[in-house]
Amino acid sequence: MIRVLVVDDHEVVLTGLTALLGCTGDLVCVGTATDGDEALAEVERSSPDVVLLDLSMRGRDGLSVVRALRDAGRDVGVLVLTSFQEPERVLEVLQAGADGYLLKDTQAERILDGVRSVAAGGAPLDPTVARCLLGDLRQQASTDGLTDREREVLELVRQGLPNKSIARRLHITERTVKAHVTNILQRLGVSDRTQAALWAERHLGPEGVPGA
Repeated sequence: MIRVLVVDDHEVVLTGLTALLGCTGDLVCVGTATDGDEALAEVERSSPDVVLLDLSMRGRDGLSVVRALRDAGRDVGVLVLTSFQEPERVLEVLQAGADGYLLKDTQAERILDGVRSVAAGGAPLDPTVARCLLGDLRQQASTDGLTDREREVLELVRQGLPNKSIARRLHITERTVKAHVTNILQRLGVSDRTQAALWAERHLGPEGVPGA
């Protein structure tokens, strides 16, 4: 039997997941918790094989639980079950040590299969989340095609400067700035400078450096 600890701060979700696990012949719920501190205590008490973990909870959240488990050297499997699908949050949780990531609108049987997969050493990832991650990584990689000058222009676009001001700042012609902006839009796959600015806000650091 695969021993599962269910962690969620909504009683309805806890009850539903516990009942779902009880309908199987190979999974058993060995405990529940409604916050991060209780979850860590339950891990010590019940020694589960897999923690089915929500991210958004009162007090210590799911990400903090994952970090605490890995910092303590616990090799328990962690399958995140949440409604959050933002690439940045997904990557942060996976980098912290979660083994899988599913969304709460996932079909019941897929959740059960996800638990089984994590127990077997797998890494189940919701298809919607996977698509978001791939799209985010492709956009991040697209900055590799920008020249240093285009990066400078993109940073100034992010700051809201018009072409004329960018030209003055970089000591180039306004026509050259316009050409750079056109190239940037094409490489980033966006349709206007507003979208380019939003993209830069999301992907570039404070000095216009990817991932900073």
